[in-house]
Amino acid sequence: MILFSRMKESPSLRKLGRNRAAMFAMGVISLYMLLFVWITGMQIVGWVGNQTGAFDISERPILGALLTERTSEQVGAKEQPGFGLVSSPEQRIEQVKFYFDRAGRIFTELEQQENSDGESRELVDVLESTRLAERRVADIEINELQAIYNEGIDLFAQQDTLRFLRAIVPKIQIAVEKVDGYQQQIDELKSSATIDTDKQEILFDDLAITLDELVELVGEYVDIIGEDDPLVSIDTSPLVDAVDALFDLEPLDPIYDSGVVEQISQGLDGANDRIEAAVNKKLEQIEPVLAKLYPIPSGVEGMVYKFRMMLGTDKQGRSILLRALYSAKIAIQVGLIVSFFAVFFGSLIGAAAGYFGGAVDHLVIWLYSTFSSIPYLVLLVVLSFMFTGSSIERTLIPLYVAFSLTFWIGPCRVTRGEALKLRSLDYVQAAQALGASKARILLKHILPNTSHLMFINSSLLFIGAIKGEVVLTYLGLGLKDGVSWGNMISQSGSQITAGFFWQIGAATFFMFVLVLAFNVLTDALQDAFDPKHVG
Repeated sequence: MILFSRMKESPSLRKLGRNRAAMFAMGVISLYMLLFVWITGMQIVGWVGNQTGAFDISERPILGALLTERTSEQVGAKEQPGFGLVSSPEQRIEQVKFYFDRAGRIFTELEQQENSDGESRELVDVLESTRLAERRVADIEINELQAIYNEGIDLFAQQDTLRFLRAIVPKIQIAVEKVDGYQQQIDELKSSATIDTDKQEILFDDLAITLDELVELVGEYVDIIGEDDPLVSIDTSPLVDAVDALFDLEPLDPIYDSGVVEQISQGLDGANDRIEAAVNKKLEQIEPVLAKLYPIPSGVEGMVYKFRMMLGTDKQGRSILLRALYSAKIAIQVGLIVSFFAVFFGSLIGAAAGYFGGAVDHLVIWLYSTFSSIPYLVLLVVLSFMFTGSSIERTLIPLYVAFSLTFWIGPCRVTRGEALKLRSLDYVQAAQALGASKARILLKHILPNTSHLMFINSSLLFIGAIKGEVVLTYLGLGLKDGVSWGNMISQSGSQITAGFFWQIGAATFFMFVLVLAFNVLTDALQDAFDPKHVG
């Protein structure tokens, strides 16, 4: 309270208040802090509810939205984009199929129950097992639900049949080329001085077989594609007549209708695009069926679900937004704890070294010089490895210890230098002359007058702890159970090559905003509270 009142009476706070960038940065930081308080508070409330059995906060759409278990909950298909954007048709097909496959478990289990004499689950439990956060299968009779499911499966089967056409098109093209090749060979044979009848009969047979194959392929294509394709209007009966004549060794003149073959060749132009359009048209028919099978929830649950899906899903179908927000809580938690312990102990040790001098000063200098000689990242890695195999290995405690044992050096150095200057000032000498103890002078006069350094170092170490946690977690040495920006970035490696940037973008954005806000605030604190900058 004394420290706070002294700060309030100084002009430093007024100078800080006039810094608009600093005020905006403090507003951003306050939002992150409110998020931290909210998540932490809900975790405590949830723990109390579980311990007492009085309530289950995880069932509350809003209160339980940011609980730890929600970050690992599957809320949709994998790699769905955010902000309502639409994936490519291929990805949409896979995503829609995911929901139908999930709903199909209901009918598979019900069928198994009918053929089994063992204990079976209630229908409500079976339906609940296919739930995706707030999104559930339609609340209708099971027969109606299965009819909707079967309708979608039939459309998927039709779509798969259309995809089969992609393999037919090149076969038709090859058959057309072979027909042209055989015709050229026959023409060359006829123009020769002597005609080899055996070779001619073989060519007639090969041409007949190829024409027959071409007619069959075109017929198969037409039966599948529908009525809006150029190949549908082509009459292939002249080619059938040509095949019959060739097999009877009484070829027509000309042997076959080249105009029909030319029409087939021209009709293949853009065939792949038309097949793709037909496949996508089926997708447009399947999606409304999905909306009936797995309707988007309404009301409060609908709002919460849309909030979850705002930034899409990762490769496990988990909400990217929830994981990014919860990671902010982890980052702030690491930053607060590490900066507090590092600044507290670093400033206390540094102030003691600067004020007492002598052996205490030499010991502190030796300590921070030794720690400073070890590369920063290497020291963090070594300290993290210390806890490998222990019961706390997969928690945040190894990070707290590693960072606290590393980050105290900076506050210790600057506080020691300030204490060396302060101990020779008149008010410190006067306190000594009045018989004040060294401990009292240290706590009442030295440390309070280094408070500006504590604030600045706290902000710097807060940023350092956040970035350090992200780096170590990315390398697999940080948080192992849970979610943080580090493992979000690590898990998005394969997604980047596929052009999916939502996960790494969310983690980077939230981290960038927080770090930038603290950088701006650190500069403002130094400008306001450092005596060299106060004007």
